[in-house]
Amino acid sequence: MQNFVAIKFYIFMFSYLDVSIRSMTNTHVERSKDNHFMYWTMNNGRGNKNFVPPTTIIKDMTFLRWVKLAREADQTKLDNTTEHFYFMCNAAARDKGRTFISRDLTFFSTQKENFFITNVPANKGIQCRFSMRGIISECHYDTGRNMVGMFRGAKRYILTPPSTCDKIGIITDPSHPSYRHSLIDWSNVDEAREKGFDSVAAIDTIVQEGEVLYIPSFWFHYIISLKYSIQCNSRSGTPPRHDGKSHIEECLKLKLDFEK
Repeated sequence: MQNFVAIKFYIFMFSYLDVSIRSMTNTHVERSKDNHFMYWTMNNGRGNKNFVPPTTIIKDMTFLRWVKLAREADQTKLDNTTEHFYFMCNAAARDKGRTFISRDLTFFSTQKENFFITNVPANKGIQCRFSMRGIISECHYDTGRNMVGMFRGAKRYILTPPSTCDKIGIITDPSHPSYRHSLIDWSNVDEAREKGFDSVAAIDTIVQEGEVLYIPSFWFHYIISLKYSIQCNSRSGTPPRHDGKSHIEECLKLKLDFEK
């Protein structure tokens, strides 16, 4: 009986997500030849004609098709040399219930300051990531205080403080499409050790379903999806004293005058 109830719940959940996501326009899937997903953007004058994106944007994959691939990845224990697909959707800041994301995650889309969003005017909206088993989001930092909620599955987070910036191979050129991200393959132990990465202080934790992880401004984080997972996060401005900002500015050799 318990298994039957669980099956009914999962069918309802996937149907609800499918219908809700189909009504959104701000969704896409990224495809990688392996399990590594390096962030990149060609907006704001970044990039040049010779830049080759590390992933491919797919616009026509449905959520249910993606779910099928993600479930198969768990069942077959998909290895890290195989194609992976990363489903993403967002809700803009102050969405006010126009999307199901802001309606369901009211603590992230609040109009008043709360425990999760401490600076409403600086809120960056809600970013939701649906991950297949093994997906790696390369190390990077964000300027906003980041609250990460795990709503399905589990992810491993490795965090390092801003003071480690000059030791982890961060792209320092603001015009680079992957600015703020690490070029070191953290999953390649030999490569990381050769670059002195084994001396970097870090915190290693697994965020389980139903848990929320707080990532302070300017802290680097490297993320591995341990299985099919749903994670949504929201950022809301730097702390009043801008803790960690001076380390990043020294490392990047530039002045950070606004949030990115």
